[in-house]
Amino acid sequence: MPLPRFDRLPPDARAAILSAARAHFARDGRDGASLNRIIADARISKTSAYHYFDGKDDLFAAVTADAAGRALAALGPWVEVDSAPALWDQTAAGADRLAAHLREHPDDRAVLAAAPHDAGAHPWIDRLVDNGGRLGLLDPAVDPGLIAAVTAAVIGAVDTWALNRPADESVAGTLTLLLQRLWSPIRAAG
Repeated sequence: MPLPRFDRLPPDARAAILSAARAHFARDGRDGASLNRIIADARISKTSAYHYFDGKDDLFAAVTADAAGRALAALGPWVEVDSAPALWDQTAAGADRLAAHLREHPDDRAVLAAAPHDAGAHPWIDRLVDNGGRLGLLDPAVDPGLIAAVTAAVIGAVDTWALNRPADESVAGTLTLLLQRLWSPIRAAG
């Protein structure tokens, strides 16, 4: 992540540096992007660049965090609901908002697709699972912590799948279908 000096820059200066870097990383990938070209396009000196970042990987991490922040803002907060249909509707609406953001911001999509994915839970996912538990949607035979971890993994897998298919509009339906099947108790045929 950026060095503390970067956070002390005015917001427009930080945004300009990250924007220039995001364009390069989106176009050329993390390995193919040239730090020298990014520095030139950001209109900062090499000394300044190393004053703000420990190198290209550090800059890439900052760009990824910035893109993830915008994507999470597009997703919006989880709002507690009182029915299963409302829960699945909100899940689908969040997936649709996120997919629309990534279609409208292809540089964010490209950077996030190239970034390593954190399989850990996120507060949005935690709230989704907690809400599902309160509604009785979780299989009672499975530990809720395990359901939360697997839910995060499924959402991460769908995110990775969707990042590589920006025009695919089936993301929300696919996500809700997979989560409904994951959470439902298996009933023995009889």
